[in-house]
This record gives sequence, structure tokens and C-alpha cells, in this order.
Amino acid sequence: MLSLVILCSLLFIAAVNCAAPLSLHTVAEVAVGGNVVIPLLGYDTDIGHSLTATITSLPTTGKVYQLSDVYSKYGYDPKVGTEITSVNTVVTDSKMRVLYVRPTPDRELSGDFARFEYTVSDGTTGTAASSAGTVVVLGPSKNVVGSDFSSSNDGWTIEGNRVAGTAATYEASSRGSLNHYIYATDDSLNMQSDTDKDLWYFSAPSSFLGWQGAVYGGTMEFTLSSFSGDFSAANLNSQSYLVELYCSKCATNTGVTISYPLSATSFDGTTKTFSISMKETGGWLRDPENTLQAWTVPTKCDFIEVLSGLTHVKILGDFTKWYESVSIDNVSFKKSNAKSNIPVCAQGSPDASSCTCTNGFTPP
Repeated sequence: MLSLVILCSLLFIAAVNCAAPLSLHTVAEVAVGGNVVIPLLGYDTDIGHSLTATITSLPTTGKVYQLSDVYSKYGYDPKVGTEITSVNTVVTDSKMRVLYVRPTPDRELSGDFARFEYTVSDGTTGTAASSAGTVVVLGPSKNVVGSDFSSSNDGWTIEGNRVAGTAATYEASSRGSLNHYIYATDDSLNMQSDTDKDLWYFSAPSSFLGWQGAVYGGTMEFTLSSFSGDFSAANLNSQSYLVELYCSKCATNTGVTISYPLSATSFDGTTKTFSISMKETGGWLRDPENTLQAWTVPTKCDFIEVLSGLTHVKILGDFTKWYESVSIDNVSFKKSNAKSNIPVCAQGSPDASSCTCTNGFTPP
């Protein structure tokens, strides 16, 4: 009897199930207090199989419902069917759609509204269900995650200064376009060959870490300003990096660092809002982890994998070779539209560790 591997290699045997289908990561937008029909996007390379979806985790806020029979079949209101209240609930709609509903009263958050997961199956016995795909529900601002510092420092810390992990100082007043913000002051210099070796950074809290793949194709935004310091060209740490993204489990647990060089932009201490493309082509560079090798442009797989397993996110505060005070406000990972930009070639596994994409070409 031929093995499944051999059968899969025979193109004329279309009914053989060669691989588990994929549950694609999905982004949806909903109005405050509103609702949205969300299609769960399964992908199957096999021919002739119908997919079914199963909800494997519930949204963090809001509720998710089956579609009503009349809406599912004919597209007529009402949309609301039975509420999904437990995990491992099979989606009844033939197009694998569910209804997400916001609570009332409601308000927009600094980050996404909710996340939940699902799997898909093609109904064959030879393959288990897919790995879980994540649905990210955004509000009208389209923030995937954010810190507006409206009431606290939101868990941000200062790294690289004299005492690592010190909480960033919270300021509840306004200063120009900054309104409720955090700041820190340089308190450590280590000058070697006219370079400050002890650079300090604003380090993001856990809400920015882990799987943030939904922001791929979007932007990272934040506003910087300085209270004091000499930001003349000769006094700048011009070879430093404005933003550093690090994933410890990437590249089979060897770790990958992707940074945005300060030389690609500018900051002279006056208030400035940055908007950085969250794609490999946006000006980012990958650290070779070897001082004898040059930094390179990350591949599509590099970038998506890092966003899918962030261990730390750091934003430079130490711009000069002397002492300075720098503040930051309104940090966010943001989308321009309610759409997932992660190509199928990067979704062989939920964390993009199984990825076949190549730069300049995105296979289906």
C-alpha cells in the first residue's frame, strides 16, 4: 500500500489530504458600541475539501455570536444568532463567518478592542486541525497596541541608564503637544573614542510584546521631545538606533534583532512625531550578531517572525554624548486599514517560524 507521502506526490490523486489547512491571522474593525461580521480565513492547499472553523478562545472584551440562519443563508437581518460562550465551538455559517459585538456603553481603547483564536479543519481523518489563527479586532483609530499615558507610565521602564529597569517618570501635565507623558534623564556616561557606550532607552511593557504580527504593513508611531541637552550635530550619537525590536526565540532560539537607524531620520530635541513603516522595506536593518559582518536589510520572513514573537521593544532616549532629558508620548503600533498584511507564505506556523516568503515576491 502506498504511503501518504507517495500519494501526495501523485498529482492525479486529488482527494488525498497532504497537509493540514491554515488558519490565517485576521484583522477586523468595529465602531464603538457597534458590531462587525468577521470571515475566518482558512487556507487549504488540497483540492475538493470543504473547511469548517472552530472558535478556540473567546474575545478579551465584547462578545462573539453565530450568524442567524436567515443572515447566513440570505444576508437578511437580524445578524445575531446564538452567542458563543465556550471554546471549541464549531462555526455554523457555511462561509465561516461570526458576528463580533461591542458592549454598550462603550469607549475606544489605546490599543485593540479584542483578540480571539480559531482553527480550521478540512474534515478528513488523515490530518489534524490547523494551528490557531488570531483575529484582532480594532477600533476606529486602528491601534493594534498603544500607550497614551493618560493615567500612568503604563509599565514603561528605562533600560541602559545607571539602574536598569527603572520605571519611567510619569508627568500628568501638558507641555506643548505632549499631554500626559513619560520622561527620563541621562545619568550615566561612558565615553570611549568620543562615543557614549551607555545608551539608554524607553522599554515597552508586556502589552507591546509577544505576538504582534497584525501590525505588519502598518506603522510604529510615537512623539519625542527634549527638555534639556545639546542636540547639535557634533554632539549626537549619530550611529545609534532609534528603535530596536528583538525576538529571543526567532531563528530557532538564536535570537534576531532588527533596528531602525537614527541616520534614517533626525531628532534635534524639538517635539517631533515619528511614523515608521512596519515592513522589511521601511528602512530597518538586521543585526548580524557578529561584529565582523555588516548589518543587512531583513527579509520578509525575518521581519514577520520578529513581530510574531517580540521579546523587547526599545525607543532611544540617549541622543547626545552628554546629559539630556527626553520625553515620549502616544506610542502605538497602528494599521492604516482593517486588513491583515501577513502573506500566506509566512503563516506555515502562527509565529512565522515556518516561512517561505522571499523579498520582492510573495507566493500564495
